Amino acid sequence: MKRLFSIFALFALAQVCFGAGEVKFSAQPLPCGDGEKLEVLLKFSIPEGVHIYGKAPELGSPTEFAFSMPTGFKLESLKWQKEQKFSFMGSEYSGYGGDVEILATLSCAGKAAGEKTFAVDAQWLACSDTCEPQSARAEFKVDFGAGKTENSPFAPFAAILAAAFLGGLILNLMPCVFPVIGLKILSFAKSSGGKDALIGAGFYTLGIVASFLSLAGILLGLRAAGESLGWGFQLQNPAFSAAMALLFFAVGLSFAGVFKIGAGFAGGAGFAGKAKSKWFESALSGILAVLVASPCTAPFMGGALGAAFAAEMPAGKSLLIFAFLGLGMASPYVALAAVPRLGALLPKPGAWMEKLEKILSVPMFATAAWLGWLYWRQTGNFSHIAGAAVLLGIGLAVYGKFSLPHFSALARRLSLFAAAAAAALALAIVSLPSGESGAKKSNPENAWSAEKVAELREKGFPVYVDFTADWCLTCRYNEQILHSEKIKKLFAEKSVKVLVGDWTTRDGRITAELEKFGRAGVPLNILYPPRGEPIVMPAILGESALIDAVDKIK
Repeated sequence: MKRLFSIFALFALAQVCFGAGEVKFSAQPLPCGDGEKLEVLLKFSIPEGVHIYGKAPELGSPTEFAFSMPTGFKLESLKWQKEQKFSFMGSEYSGYGGDVEILATLSCAGKAAGEKTFAVDAQWLACSDTCEPQSARAEFKVDFGAGKTENSPFAPFAAILAAAFLGGLILNLMPCVFPVIGLKILSFAKSSGGKDALIGAGFYTLGIVASFLSLAGILLGLRAAGESLGWGFQLQNPAFSAAMALLFFAVGLSFAGVFKIGAGFAGGAGFAGKAKSKWFESALSGILAVLVASPCTAPFMGGALGAAFAAEMPAGKSLLIFAFLGLGMASPYVALAAVPRLGALLPKPGAWMEKLEKILSVPMFATAAWLGWLYWRQTGNFSHIAGAAVLLGIGLAVYGKFSLPHFSALARRLSLFAAAAAAALALAIVSLPSGESGAKKSNPENAWSAEKVAELREKGFPVYVDFTADWCLTCRYNEQILHSEKIKKLFAEKSVKVLVGDWTTRDGRITAELEKFGRAGVPLNILYPPRGEPIVMPAILGESALIDAVDKIK
């Protein structure tokens, strides 16, 4: 009864007090062309100080649509934006203000052909200090004729594939991939060039593409099962972080000369001198490259990943996007192998390679330390990862000493057993129950929430949101820019409030917010003015871009 009275009061007020402000409505068909489905963007442009209601409001009148469609078409779904919070006549309720977009999906029983006319009638209640029922009609035509490029999905999807390839190419320049780049250069230097180098590059590409497809397949499957996951999800698992830390620690020990596994870990399981082992080495180095690259998001890569994980993207196309991402990442090495002039730029094999291995052990140990720190942040158990590393180091040192040819066959077998047992025990240690994570202990007051963003904007503050994770090295770089003295001073002058969305461990709210902005992973940096649309910053922050964005705030 109370609800009915409130609605009646609003309509009664609307009859005597008009002037809420005219809301503009339009409908824009999105490129399709297959004749079986059509997406239409329903747009509202709402004046400042005016709001409308959603599809099922607690208070007020719902916004409704009536479609006039050719025979065979029907409305399949309406995808609404997340509603905002308002206060009116002492009551709290949800609605929309500013620019609003609602996605309508229409389906056809058969396959449409030729030009078709559509119309949408919308009605809503526009409120400010007063409320006024409003309505509008939007008409549009769509040509489902074959060969119409403006309605063909190929061009947008081709752009996504190009972005994926370019993102994969740039991924080679990201800090997380540096250790593997050194390994691959060393591998090229040891190769004889020509056909062998080209086949090796092919297997390296195969390892990269297969790994990207495997990660994508697992992630798509888990998301389809209802899990709220995004790119880099495996590093949200402490067991994976620990296993990777121990793996890189072992690689560092190998390069430092404590033990040898063939041509180094990137060389595979140590079948040096045999042709098959070389190809296995190359494929394994590609797999390792993807494992260490997965925490990074390069420019162009974020949008491609967001498109791959979009609900409307078919699984086959999603996997194709990941395949192009892998091809882009592998392309520089294929070029080195395929173009003799480029390969000739690399130095010839020699004693320098042993020195390079020693140098490469440093980034390996650094990567292991970073992953060990990440494990501590996730579990609070520093002693577990430290003890596991010591145990593994002892086992590999025993193997390195007693696996040499001048020892007996029994000693060599026992040394291999000691290394395997040490590795198994190390993994068992890091799998022990966890304490309170370092990330949870920090629990900053500026932790992100959608409610906090809305509250600060209502009070007139600009809000800067940094979606980040401890395992995201690109995020670490961005934080250096964000916390520079120049930016701190600018934020203080403009009263910009900074909130942090920590995605180090799984958080479904953050995953949903990333998806809202078409992203599948971090980093994501957003500047919210007090009013108006949010500004999405580049994946790799620059001081000048950040200053320009803040200066635009009125």
